[in-house]
Amino acid sequence: MSEASVEVSDVWPERHRGRVVLVTGGAGGLGGAAAERLAAEGAVVLVADLSIEEEHWGDEGARVRLDVTDQDQWVELRDRVLERYGRLDGLLVAHGAQGPEAPIEEVPYDGWRRTLSVNLDSVFLALHTVMGVMRQQRAGRVVLLASISGREGNASMSAYSASKAGVISLAKSVAKEVADSGIVVNAVAPSMFQTRLLDDLSPERNAMLLSRVPMGRVGHPSEFAALAAWLLSDECSYTTGQVFDLTGGRFSGA
Repeated sequence: MSEASVEVSDVWPERHRGRVVLVTGGAGGLGGAAAERLAAEGAVVLVADLSIEEEHWGDEGARVRLDVTDQDQWVELRDRVLERYGRLDGLLVAHGAQGPEAPIEEVPYDGWRRTLSVNLDSVFLALHTVMGVMRQQRAGRVVLLASISGREGNASMSAYSASKAGVISLAKSVAKEVADSGIVVNAVAPSMFQTRLLDDLSPERNAMLLSRVPMGRVGHPSEFAALAAWLLSDECSYTTGQVFDLTGGRFSGA
């Protein structure tokens, strides 16, 4: 079955005009696709990624190197964003690490800790750092990248599943905290998507996971970008604390 795509005609060129949106993991994968979509819809997109070697700050956006596990770097980035652009309208947390693929008794503790640090602790740091800004603005849109693994768990992926379950709970908790401040917080829980994370899984696990997708294909990053663009827009005004499955029909009752 052919992959889905988002054509230029599907983009709403003015929907994010003038909005300042920070995207972590924005140098590629799901975050990269979302960053491109947001820019096409008029946003000032700030791409933050550990892989960025040369930083650039301009009127139409920025590219900055960020270690998402470093609190000092988060604070510095927030301050630079406010100094340059004066506000922060949206935050898309789209970075992540696959973590060890092994039975629980074979998972190294440092691998466990690293996975939770990248996938969960960093999300706390992001929210902890920027939420005060959005409260003062009394406006903001936040989208956190979770996973279907965080809703139902995957065997031999305990660290990844646990970290994404934490992201889901964090989204729900913070959404309740800021619901009366003009801020909405939601999570997206994808299943299999055409990103480099699939390359980190064994062929056997890829085949097993794909067999659980009724549509019979992996998702395309543009499909994630389309959902993220709506969740980060003013149109998403009465939906908060929710987890949006993006799974090709794979159902989780969790």
